[in-house]
Amino acid sequence: MLIRRSVALAVFFVVGAGAGAPVATAAVATASVTTCNDQLTVLSADVAAVPITTGKVEKDERELAGLVKLVADATALLDTRKMADALVKLANLQTKVDELASANRISAESAALLTADIEAATTCVSSV
Repeated sequence: MLIRRSVALAVFFVVGAGAGAPVATAAVATASVTTCNDQLTVLSADVAAVPITTGKVEKDERELAGLVKLVADATALLDTRKMADALVKLANLQTKVDELASANRISAESAALLTADIEAATTCVSSV
């Protein structure tokens, strides 16, 4: 009787440990996605706060909306675990920021801030 209980307990601990491992792995992956979402939230806020100047309010608003959409798209792709597609959106955002900076439509400081945010988000998404 004592032997059966010991075997049963040993099986319980081994099976329990095995079942817990995938759960822990999933928790780590979720934490990484959460961290990336936090970085994308910061990026989104910084993008929304960047003044774009062309002299035409409508054009500036469309330009800003396009930047915000790229961040929102990257976030949605991250949430659906489409990391490669999210990275493409972030690369597109960096290209657009570079174009705006080259045309002096955003300040060098704004471009540097957004570039740092984009790099951090890209590094995070690449590591998930």
